[in-house]
Order: sequence, then structure tokens, then C-alpha cells
Amino acid sequence: MEVLRDLPKIYLQISIVTLGFTLYLIGLAVYRLFLSPIKNIPGSKLTAVTGWYETYYDVYKGGKFIFEIEKWHQQYGPIVRINPWEVHFADPDFYDVLYSSKSRYSKIDHLRFRFGTPTASFDTTEHALHAKRRGAMNPFFSRQRILNYSSYAAGRVERLCKRLESEYKGTSKVFCFNDAWASLTTDVINYYSFAMSYDFQDYPDFVAPFTKSIKLLAQSLHLVGHFPWVLSLLQSLPDSVVGVLNPAMVPVFQFQNEITAQIKRIVHEEATDSGSKTTDHKTVFSEMLKSDLPRAELSLDRLKHEALSITGGGVDTIKNALVTASYGIISNPAIYKRLHAELVEAMPDINGKPPTVPELERLPYLNAIVQECLRLSYGITQRLMRIDPHNPITFQTHTLPPNTPFSMTSYIQHRNPLIFPDPDTFNPDRWLPSPSSSSSPPQTITSTLSSTLEKSYATAINPTNLNPQSNPNTVLAPATGRPLTKYLVPFGRGPRACLGQNFAMAELFLDLGMVFRRFEFELVETGEREVKMVANYFAPFPESGKGVRVRVLGD
Repeated sequence: MEVLRDLPKIYLQISIVTLGFTLYLIGLAVYRLFLSPIKNIPGSKLTAVTGWYETYYDVYKGGKFIFEIEKWHQQYGPIVRINPWEVHFADPDFYDVLYSSKSRYSKIDHLRFRFGTPTASFDTTEHALHAKRRGAMNPFFSRQRILNYSSYAAGRVERLCKRLESEYKGTSKVFCFNDAWASLTTDVINYYSFAMSYDFQDYPDFVAPFTKSIKLLAQSLHLVGHFPWVLSLLQSLPDSVVGVLNPAMVPVFQFQNEITAQIKRIVHEEATDSGSKTTDHKTVFSEMLKSDLPRAELSLDRLKHEALSITGGGVDTIKNALVTASYGIISNPAIYKRLHAELVEAMPDINGKPPTVPELERLPYLNAIVQECLRLSYGITQRLMRIDPHNPITFQTHTLPPNTPFSMTSYIQHRNPLIFPDPDTFNPDRWLPSPSSSSSPPQTITSTLSSTLEKSYATAINPTNLNPQSNPNTVLAPATGRPLTKYLVPFGRGPRACLGQNFAMAELFLDLGMVFRRFEFELVETGEREVKMVANYFAPFPESGKGVRVRVLGD
């Protein structure tokens, strides 16, 4: 009876709480719409009120929010408010201004936990700390160090070629380039960075569980980004339990354990200066240990986080570029014929000494293919979110106060139709000063850009008062008269540009140059669905997960 008598009080309390929460939400919406420092930035009113719109498209719909951003730029122009806090830009000429080498931006703090490597330099929030951590590794990934190592990388490509020659050439056997490139890239990255060799490229059909796991884990990016407690919960569980819940984690746990053991060996050897060495070359850990980083920055967990970040960030991005190039070359016989002729002239002896990276870089058409595959594979497709803790950001008539999150996206930058006409077409000729008139039309992927977006881009670009380069071989963007390479940003720009870009470029030239010099391929049940991006999970994901499947043609 007492419970019945108390019911009105309980209902009253619930009503008060409900009313208070409702008033809070109304007040929050009013603030975000009419009082927020970014209230005047164009954009959808719904996304200005709530961040759940982004969560819905990224988590429930599966990596689709990037396409909503693209639509908003079509509607509102080159500056758009994409959620209650963040502003996104789509002005090609503003990219270098925003991400200049002199910028001192920080990252969004809560995002450093999404990969489970919060102390890696890539995920470091504050600019000064990132600069210290990054600076310790810069010498290891310098161009000269990469070139000194390139003979090993070339040997790995030669190993792939021998397997294609003996096992696949002239047969009906099919393999997937996604698996072959991922295995090769992982082997080369891990050996160079950590002196660890897994020989994934020797696995049956090049299918390695670890490289598959990296791709599967990327699909959890948005879930843990929007709900960080999910990752915290998983990390609180024993590895054995997580492995049962998510079998894709098992190869990753194995890699983590082996990396940990390798770090311990190298730390011990560096500390004792013992004569016996675990590795036959200096690793990234050796570079960090001899740097001026304080001891607290050289803990086991931090070194492990850097290792996981290097592998996780490098494998899929390089693989995607190689897959994009492979499909673009194979799907268009004219592109293959022209590339192969250039490679034969440069390497007349198919069994001769492998070419060096600088030699391959000097080949105009191969160079154009590398640039075009980087353009259409985008590097990372996740928008580059930053804040400036100290200074406002000014764009046209808009000013963002300090600590306002802002971003740009390579996916939108690389598909600007005024900078790159027919942006979804794989066309290496766009990077050459004298396009071949004999080349047949390149493979086309249907464009989703509207005329409205083209008009908004045209508004953002001011082609006046430009100084075209005096070099007649410099290819200029048609809408601006500036060098076309200015708008190619697969590695980002500024102090946080990709650490491994020299490594990636060397891999692209060696892999494509050596493989397409020796072999001709035929696509097998492969089309646009295997390469065209339909979702963003940090890297581009196509509609079909089957990959670019091919046969190696005989002589």
C-alpha cells in the first residue's frame, strides 16, 4: 500500500527529470543554432544540432558520412558545418594554406584512442609532443635511408615475380592482387622497420591471416571512434576471450606478442652493447633508442604503439594504391601496352639487375601511373581533423575561433572536376605535358559529382594573378594554372604529413615497374565493384570484397 501511495511522487520525480532533460536538449539546440561561434557557417540545421547524424551514417550505414559531406558541398559551397563542432573545407587551393609546413595544429583528443595506439606519434594530440616523437623517427624514413634499403625491397619483388612465373604464368590459375600486394608490402615494411620476416608472400594464393585482419579491423574504426568505451571494454578482457568474440584479432595478438619480444631483445642489445645482434640492420626501435627522447618516451608500450601504427597505417594504403594501378593498367590495353614498352626500353634484359628507384622515377609514363594511382586511391579517406589552440582560422569571409575543429579530405580534393577533369577516370596522361593522341579512352568509373558542385568549386578557386611555371614540362591544373602536383595530397601536407611517404613511393615504383615489365595479366570476374570506393573506413572500401582477380598470360 505504501508503494501505491508513493507512486504519484515517483511519477512526479520522473516528470521533473524528463522535463529538465527536454529543456536541456532544447537549450542545447538553441545554443548550437543561434549562439555557437560557428552558427553562421553554411550547412544542414540538423547536423548543426546533433552529432548523431554522423554516427548514423558512419556506424549504422557503414562509412557513408563522407558522401554526405560531398553532397553538402554541392549544396552549400566550399565551407560547410558538418556537425555541431566541426567545419569542413573543399577548396583545392586552401589545402596548402590550411596544412602548411608552418602550422602548429593539434588533433582531436578523443580520437587518439580509436586505433588502440594512443601514444604512437600518428595519434599524438598535442603538436609539440608529436614533433618530438616524429622527429626521432624521421631519419629512419628519410629518402636516402629508403634508397639504401631498396635492393632488399627489389629482391622481394623479384621473389614475387619468380612465383608468378613458376606457379601462375600460362595457366588457368587465378590469384587476387589485393592479397599479393598486401603480403608483399607487409613483408617489406616489417623487415625494414622491425627486422621481422613472416614471408607472407609465400602463403597459398598470397592469403595471410594477418593482412586480412588489418582490413577487418578497419571496419571497427567508426564504432570505436564514436563509442570509445567499446575499445576500453575489449581491452579490459583477456586476449583469449577477445579472440573468441572476434577471431580476426588472433593474428593481431600474435603480431603484438612477437613485436613485444623483438623490442625487448633490441632494447637489451642497445643497453648492453653486446656483440651478438638479433637484427642484421638498424630498426626503427634502434633509431628511437639512440634519439634524444626522454626515457619515459621509450617505454615498451610506446615502442609497441609505434610499431603497430607503422604497420597498420602502411600496409593498406600502399596496397590500395597498387591495386588501383593494377586495375587501371590491366583494364585498358592501351595503358598496359604503353607502360610495357617504356619498361622494356628501360630494362631490355628481363633477367638483368633490378632497376634502382631513381632509374624508375625517371620513366615518364610509369611516373604518371604512380601519380594517378595515388590520386584515385586517396591515401587515407578519413578527413584530417585538426584544431588550432591559439589562433583563428580564416577562410573567405568566415573566421573560426581557436579550438574549433576543422578538416579537409583527400577523397574530395582528388575528385575536383575543375582540377582533375573526368575525376573518376584512371588517366595517366593528365600528368604528362604531351598526352598521347593514339591512346584509347581510359577505363571510366561513373562520376557522382554534380554540376552544382562544379559551380561551388569554381567559386572557391580564384585563377587570377597566377604565375604559371616557366618549365614547359610542368603540367598545370586547367582551372588555376598552378602545377597539378600541388593538388595531389595522398600523404597529407605539413608537419603531420605521412611519415612513410618515401617508403611508399619506392615501393610503388619498384613493384609496378618490375611486375609489369615481366608479365601481362587478364582480369577474371573483376570490374568497377572491386575498386570503386563506396565506404570510408580510414582507407577506401569498394562495394565488392573479392578484390582484383587475375590470370597471368603466357608468352
